[in-house]
Amino acid sequence: MATDPRVPTRTRSLAPLRAVFSVAAMSMMLLCAALPERVGAYVLEGPHVLDLSAKAMGRIAALRVNQKLLVYPRTPEEAPTVFDETAIYVMPERFRSDIASERIQRTHLVFADSSLTVIDGRTAVGENRFDLYQRLLRSRSRPRLIRTLNQLGVETAISSLGRLDERVVFVLGARYPDESVSQLAIDKETFLPVRLLLVEGDAEAAGPSLEIFYDNWQKVQSGWFPFQVRFTVNGRLAREIRVADLRVNPSLPSALMDLEALKASVAANSADTPQGQKQEAVEAVQQAVEDFQKKFE
Repeated sequence: MATDPRVPTRTRSLAPLRAVFSVAAMSMMLLCAALPERVGAYVLEGPHVLDLSAKAMGRIAALRVNQKLLVYPRTPEEAPTVFDETAIYVMPERFRSDIASERIQRTHLVFADSSLTVIDGRTAVGENRFDLYQRLLRSRSRPRLIRTLNQLGVETAISSLGRLDERVVFVLGARYPDESVSQLAIDKETFLPVRLLLVEGDAEAAGPSLEIFYDNWQKVQSGWFPFQVRFTVNGRLAREIRVADLRVNPSLPSALMDLEALKASVAANSADTPQGQKQEAVEAVQQAVEDFQKKFE
C-alpha cells in the first residue's frame, strides 16, 4: 500500500498513542475530583491547616450572645423544648452560659481547663459533652487549636481530604472516610470548621458519637462566628443553637466570669438553707439534674 509522502510515518504512528495518553489523563483528573481523599500528595499537613483555620476565624476579644437552645425529643412527632440561653465568651480562657426558665436554672462556667456547672443552686457533677462546642470557638490560634483538639481526642498530625455533603473538606484526626475516631472537618475553600466528631472509646470499641456542626458563619468585626450549631447523637438531631443577636466587647462585671466567685455563691446559698430542708432540697435538685441530663442523651 502506498504511503502518503506528505504525512511523516513517525507522526502517523504516534497519533493513536497520544490519544490513549489523553484519555488516561482525563480519566485521572475525573478520578481525583471524585475521590479527593485518595490524592495524598496534595493534602496539607494538619498544623498548616489549623494555622489557616485560625487566620480564617480571626480575632474576637469578647462576645455576649443571646441564643435559642432547642432540645429535640427522641420521637420526631413531638416539638423541641426551647430555652433562652445567654453565652459569654472572653477569649481565649473564659466562657459562661446561663439558662433561666421556670423549669430550670443552669449556669456553666469555664476558666482555662476548669469548669463548674450549677443547676438550681447546686453543683452538678461531671461535664456535659454538649458543652464542649465552645472550646473550638475560643481557640483562634494554631497552638490553641492543636491543644484543644488534642484534649478532645483528635490527632492533629493526621490529615486527609474528604467530602462533607457537597463540599470538599480537610479531615484532621482520621483518614477519610474513617469515622471510628474523633476528627475535625475544615472547609477547603473558607478554612472554617464545619464538623467536630467526638467518638467515645477507641476504634475497636467505639461508643456513642457526638457530631457538632458549625453552620452559618457570619462576620463579627475582625473575626467570624457561627450563628447556628447543630448536635447529633449517632445520627439523630439532639439539640440546636440558634443565635438571636450578639454584642461585641460587652461590659462585664468581674465576678460574672470568676469561677471562685460562683463556687462561693453556691456555698453561701447552701449555708443559708435551714438544716431540716437541706435533704429535701438536695433530692429535688438531684432529680432536676437527672431530668435535665436525660433531655440531652
